[in-house]
Amino acid sequence: MQDRKYQKIKGEVKRFIQKHKKIDHSIILNEINIDYDTLMQILRELKSEGHLK
Repeated sequence: MQDRKYQKIKGEVKRFIQKHKKIDHSIILNEINIDYDTLMQILRELKSEGHLK
């Protein structure tokens, strides 16, 4: 089960991608305080949910 902190970070990543209109791992990692594995998991979930192309 995902906790509130994870859901908050997931929302931040989603808003960041929508704002900048691109998915650049290095920029996201520098702007949002998360680790690479968490970012990959979030991107995988967003893609499976249909939020990303």
